[in-house]
Amino acid sequence: MEKTITALREREIPFAEGVSAERLTTFGSGGRVRCVISPRSVKELRFALKVLSDRRVPSRVIGGGSNVLLPDQGYNGALLSLACFDLLQARGCEVSVGSGVKMPLFAARMAQTGLCGAEFLCGIPGVMGGGVITNAGAFGGMLSDLLTEVTFLSAEGEVVRLPASCLTFGYHSAVLPRGATVLSMKMRLAQGDSVSIKARMREMMNKRLSSQPHERSAGSVFRKTGNTPAAIYIEQTGLKGKRIGGALLSAKHCNFIVNEGSATTQEYYALAELVRERVAALCGVRLDYEVERICSPTKS
Repeated sequence: MEKTITALREREIPFAEGVSAERLTTFGSGGRVRCVISPRSVKELRFALKVLSDRRVPSRVIGGGSNVLLPDQGYNGALLSLACFDLLQARGCEVSVGSGVKMPLFAARMAQTGLCGAEFLCGIPGVMGGGVITNAGAFGGMLSDLLTEVTFLSAEGEVVRLPASCLTFGYHSAVLPRGATVLSMKMRLAQGDSVSIKARMREMMNKRLSSQPHERSAGSVFRKTGNTPAAIYIEQTGLKGKRIGGALLSAKHCNFIVNEGSATTQEYYALAELVRERVAALCGVRLDYEVERICSPTKS
């Protein structure tokens, strides 16, 4: 890793060492990350990825830190933040947006501009690049409904633009070329009235706030099974309010595990596995995780 750090320093690419995972994820658990790299351009991103690959340093892009958990023992590799990829430009109903733009910010800016269609993003934590990868959605809307083009850096370091119609999207999922890093996207929205758009967003936020916990969480723990929300099955287990360490199965929405202040990733998964086992025993259903667990490499 030291040679990688030296290479980044020589190119003056921003990075930080020993970053607490609490700052990087919405749940707020995990140990320290060996290195967090924050490239400001495609050129810097390409260089960073090549250096990491050449030196076989485990790495991955981390967005807003929702739907992801880092190991308690820390991550002995590199995470890349694309927060500087913050393009946000509207020309008529055509909108270009960088992968590092936060989804709630994007929704708010579109409302101010009088463009409608992105209201459902107003309460979704995370960034637009992660939104593409997970096909973020709520209240009947999905990001894939708006996308017209996705620009990404290929595994070979080439900037590639693909029409959204060439990509495969599903429920909270998208199929992108292997090794692709989303840089930006284009979307088509519709003209609307700013006052009405903001009113719809307030209604959505009120519904979200009334039905989901306010404490720190990683988002929904489990995916739907078919068309059935995981919470339907979890309700039957009687585990609402169950606590393991600092991790609590929310009584407000039982498909959320919240951090009561000092929860570890291990405690989160101990509680989640208890829920899975109880659902399997009572309902005959095996729940699939919505949250991704990043494992710590043994070497850097």
